[in-house]
Amino acid sequence: MARAGHFRDPVTFERESQTIGDYGERSGSWAAIPGGSVWGDLLETPGREALAAGRLEATKTATLRVRASAVMRSIKAGDRVTARGLTWNILSLPAEIGRQGRVLEFKLTTGDAST
Repeated sequence: MARAGHFRDPVTFERESQTIGDYGERSGSWAAIPGGSVWGDLLETPGREALAAGRLEATKTATLRVRASAVMRSIKAGDRVTARGLTWNILSLPAEIGRQGRVLEFKLTTGDAST
């Protein structure tokens, strides 16, 4: 089992909700998932930069571990996480770590493009 000291990053899981306006236009907004503000262990990997279509793109990847719960198991790849002042996209469904399944691991990515 992971020790409490490892979970020192406050993270918030968010889900996009779609609304349809009076003229059929769709607009989306992100909101925190109820019960989705938890303490996690965010392990960042070195970032990379690439030139694509005349734009400099810088991306970072990370692994996030959180204590398992029903809310954490309901997280989907389309959701996102805010942690350390950045918004991270979730790349995969949570994977159980260890034999007892008390910790879940998510693969994340973040980045921006500038001209």
